[in-house]
Amino acid sequence: MQRTSLFGLCAIALLLITSCSSGDKSAIAIPKDAGLVLYLNTASLSSKLSWKEIQQTNWFKEAYDEADDSLAKKLLTDPDNSGVNTDADLVMFVKRQGRNGYAVFSGGLKDAAAFEAFNKKMKPQATASKDGDLNVLSLERGTVATWKDNRFIYVFDAHMDSPRSFSDGDGSTENTKLTKDSLINFAKGLYDLKSSNSLTNEDKFAALLKESGDVHIWLNSENLSGNVLGDMFSVTKLSDLTKGNATAMTLTFDNGKIDVKSKSYYNEKIAELLEKYKMKNIDADALARIPSDNLVGVLSWNYPPEGLKEFLKLGGLDGMVNGFLGEAGYSIDEFVKANKGDVLVAVSDFVIETKTETYPSYEEGGAPITNTRTNPSAKVLFAVSVNDRAAFDKMIGVVKAKMGNMANDTSFKISYSLNDKWFAAGNSEEQVNKFLAGGANNKHAGISKLAGHPGGMYIDLQKILKTSEAAATDSTTKVILGESVKMWEDVIATGGEFSNGTLTGHFEVNLVDKGTNSLKQLNQYADKLAATRKKGF
Repeated sequence: MQRTSLFGLCAIALLLITSCSSGDKSAIAIPKDAGLVLYLNTASLSSKLSWKEIQQTNWFKEAYDEADDSLAKKLLTDPDNSGVNTDADLVMFVKRQGRNGYAVFSGGLKDAAAFEAFNKKMKPQATASKDGDLNVLSLERGTVATWKDNRFIYVFDAHMDSPRSFSDGDGSTENTKLTKDSLINFAKGLYDLKSSNSLTNEDKFAALLKESGDVHIWLNSENLSGNVLGDMFSVTKLSDLTKGNATAMTLTFDNGKIDVKSKSYYNEKIAELLEKYKMKNIDADALARIPSDNLVGVLSWNYPPEGLKEFLKLGGLDGMVNGFLGEAGYSIDEFVKANKGDVLVAVSDFVIETKTETYPSYEEGGAPITNTRTNPSAKVLFAVSVNDRAAFDKMIGVVKAKMGNMANDTSFKISYSLNDKWFAAGNSEEQVNKFLAGGANNKHAGISKLAGHPGGMYIDLQKILKTSEAAATDSTTKVILGESVKMWEDVIATGGEFSNGTLTGHFEVNLVDKGTNSLKQLNQYADKLAATRKKGF
C-alpha cells in the first residue's frame, strides 16, 4: 500500500471518530457470530476531541507535509473528500471462517465518485467492476473495496490460519488464503444480512451498545478460537470450553482517566462451575503483609483449588495433567489439598543501577577491559496461601526435583520459606522473612483499592517513569520520559465478581491531569512526542 493511501485511511478513521454523529444502529451489518467487533460512539468521541484540534498538532502537520499528492492533502484538510458519509455509524469486525477468517471495515457513503477516486489512489491501475448491482475494486494484499447505494464495505483476508494448515505439507498457507471471489461473497452477504442473523438483534450486544461510553468492544471466544483449540488438543474437550462465551467491554475517555468496564458471559457448564466455586475476595491480610511501602506493582487474586480441578475435568485435561504430575509422584488432588487459593506478586524498590565490571584482557600483557552496564533492578515477592503444610512441603520437593541443578545454582538467587499459613519466595530474603512474620500493616493507597475484589492489579507508573527519567542519559529519551511523567499516574484493575451468570471486571489508567478528558490528553501527548522527535534534541 502506498504512503498516500496510509495517510488517507488514517484521515478517514480520525474524521469518523471526531466528526460523526450517532447513526441508526439497526443498519449496522455484523453477523451474529463475529469474533471481534469494534463500535465507535462517534457522537461522544467528537464531543471530546475535534478535527480542528487534531489539525493543530505537530504529528498532523508532519503527515500533511509528507503527503505527496493533491488528494492526500485534500483528505488531511477534510477527510470528507473521501466520499464517506460522516453521519453514519462506523463498524470494524473480524470473523473466523473455516480455517481462515476475514476482517471488515464498513460505514455510510454519500459520494460514490469521490469514494472510487480515493480507493484508486491506493492502487492506480485498479479498475472498478460490477458484480450485479455491487461496485468492486480489488486492492492490495487480499483486500476488496465494495460499495452499493449509500454503503461501503471493505473486506480483508485476516490471515487467521489454523495450525493444522502447517501440519500437512511444507508449512505453506496458500491453501487457506481467501480468493477475491470469496471476499466479494462475504461483502454480498453483509449487504443482504437478515436481521435474524445480525448481532445487533442479540440481547447482550444490544445491551452493550446502550452502555454509556466512547468505544464498545465485543469478543466471541468461540469464533475467535475456531478449530484452533480442537486442532492443538484433539484428545481433549478443550474447545468445548469456549462455546457460547463472549465478553462485552466499554471504554470511556473520562476526565483524568481511561476507563474500561467488562462483562463476560459463559456457557451453562462453565457458569455452573463459577457459581458453585465462587472466588473469594483478595486476602486483606496478604496485602497488609507486603513489607515495603515503595511499591511499583502488585498482582493478587483468589481462586478455589477445587474449582480448578473441576475446570480441568470439564476440558478433558485432568488425565493429561495427572499424567504429567504422576511422573513426579504428585497429583491434582494433592495440589488441591496443599493450596488454599490466595496468590500474591509484589514488585518494589525499583531502581536503575549502573555497574562497572573489569575483565582481564584477552591479550597477554594487555590492559584490563572495563564494561559499564545500566540495568533495572527491583525486589520481587511471590506468595501463596497454604491449606495443608505437609502437602505443600511435598509440592516444593517436586518443584525442586524438576529444577535439578538450577535449584542449587548460586547465581539464581531465590529465597523461599514456609509456615502454616503462607509460602513466600523472592529475590530478597529479608522481604520473604518479613512477609511470613506478618505485622507490616501496609496501608499503601494503591493496594487499598484492590481490597474487596477477587482479583486485582496495581502499577505505579509515576515511580517507574521518574526513576527511568533520572537515569536517562540520552537527551531525547529524557524529554520523552519527562513528558510521560507529566501524563501517566497509575494502572488499577479489579474483577472476578460473578453474579447472574456474568463475570465483571474494571480497568483504569489514571492520568496526572484530572480536569481534562483523556482523549484530548492523548492527542496533546502525541503532539509533544512528535515535536520532540522533530527537534531531535
